[in-house]
Amino acid sequence: MGEAKLGSVQIHRAIVLIAMMLLGVGALVLLLSSAGGQSLLALAVVVVLAAAGGIGFSWNRYFRR
Repeated sequence: MGEAKLGSVQIHRAIVLIAMMLLGVGALVLLLSSAGGQSLLALAVVVVLAAAGGIGFSWNRYFRR
């Protein structure tokens, strides 16, 4: 893959990641504005598990020895 194409792919990935993060924050704000205590607890559990899975995936992918 050429250097120009690789840079283009990295920019595209960054834009998609930012858009997904903004969409997630917007959805979280909407959820929190109308959520009860139990649904917030369930959301916290899901977020913690997703973060742990993401860290585990990234660790194995980017920090191999």
